Formats: sequence, C-alpha cells, structure tokens
Amino acid sequence: MFQSGDVNMRLQGKTALITGSGRNIGRSISLTLASMGANVVINSKENVEAANETADEIRKLGAKALVVMGDIGSETDVSKMVNEIRMNVDYVDIVINNGSLRKVQEFTSMTYDHWKQMINTDLDSAFLMTQPFVAGMIEKGWGRVINLAGLNAIEGRSGWAHVSAAKMGLIGFTRSLSKELVPNGVTVNCISPGMIDTSRDDQSSPRPNDRTQGIPAGRMGTVEEISSLCAWLCSEHSDYVSGQTFHVNGGEKNY
Repeated sequence: MFQSGDVNMRLQGKTALITGSGRNIGRSISLTLASMGANVVINSKENVEAANETADEIRKLGAKALVVMGDIGSETDVSKMVNEIRMNVDYVDIVINNGSLRKVQEFTSMTYDHWKQMINTDLDSAFLMTQPFVAGMIEKGWGRVINLAGLNAIEGRSGWAHVSAAKMGLIGFTRSLSKELVPNGVTVNCISPGMIDTSRDDQSSPRPNDRTQGIPAGRMGTVEEISSLCAWLCSEHSDYVSGQTFHVNGGEKNY
C-alpha cells in the first residue's frame, strides 16, 4: 500500500466518497486514502459484508468510515445515499467514481434495457454521485473528482459496445467538468486501467494467460498501482493536473 511521510501527501480532515469500494480497486483506494488520513464513505450495491470489512480496516488505520449501501445506477438509491451522507458528513472533499457494471452482451441480442442499465451504472452514476457535493468543494476552494474508465473506452471490444460508450462518456465528462471546476481549485481527472489483477471471476474478464502475453510489462497490474495514482491525484502535488486521462496498462496501448 502507498505510504508517504510528505505533509503534502496527507489528507487529514478530508472526506472521500468512493463508489464500488467494498473490494478490488475500490477497496484498495479506500485503504490508501485512509492511510493518508482521509475519512472514507464506502459504497457497495449489495455486498454489505465486504463493505463492512473494508470499513473496519479503515477504522484500524485511525480514520472514520461510513458505509452507504445502494445502486449507483438508480436515481432513487442515490438520493437516499446522498441524504445519509449529508446527515453524517459536513463536506465531501473527494469523489472517486469507481463503481461499474461489466456484462458482455452481443449487440445483435442487446435490448434497450441492457443498454440503459450499463449507461445508468457506468456513466449516469458519475453525475448522480458527484453533482450533489461539488458546491461544497467550490465553497472550500479545494476538491478532487476522479473517474475510473478503462481500456475499452478507447479500444473497444466485441460484446462491449454499451461499456465502451459509457466509459468514453466518462472521459468526455472529465474533460468538460475540469474546465468548469478547476478555476475553483477543484481538479477532475480520469484513470483508465488496463488488465488489473483483482478478485473478480466472471465471464466479463479475459483469463490472465489470454492477455498478459500482449502486455509489454509481462504481467497484469495491481490494485495498489491504481490506488497509488489516486493518492497522488488527491494530493497537493497534483494541483496543476486536471482534465487528464491516465492510462495504466503496462504499455499495452499508447495514446
């Protein structure tokens, strides 16, 4: 896990909201920011056990943790979560839109419901989870918004048209929102991970042997490599960095 004694890498007094943070990349980001002193709002759609375990680990690091359960792709659920957060937290200083949905669906058999579910979860959620807290960031003159996209946003993959559309939308959202917010001290950036070694085990992720041979680094990335980049983007060292997309893929693709 990322550690730093540099005062400019510390986040004491800050609160970070991280969607999809019960496990995998979101969990790693949560623990990394907590190790820097940030209090963390944990979100999971339905895995309350994983969310509570992450919250317990955060508290062991000396930070506060709040668990809010709900579907980030549901406007109704998000409204309830936002109300719960506002009841318990004065300001949200950092929003990291990490939660996502991964379902392979060939376009010829894709329904509009399939399409809407993906757009709601992977794109609309960034608006729903960010917009309520931006005014507070502007008021304080400091804030961070980080969106998690992915290699498919630019490359595309068969069966992932809905995913690619949503994730490319996140990149455009990042660029435009940055121009609006950075004059107020609020930076907005995007991280686009390549093949990352997580605990996810379903049909949406190619098996490691199918992908590592095409990665110049010769391996998959780690969740800590993503969370360390998040840590830097949340720190004062990145004050002049906004509107950017950072590709973390072991050299597999260059943009």
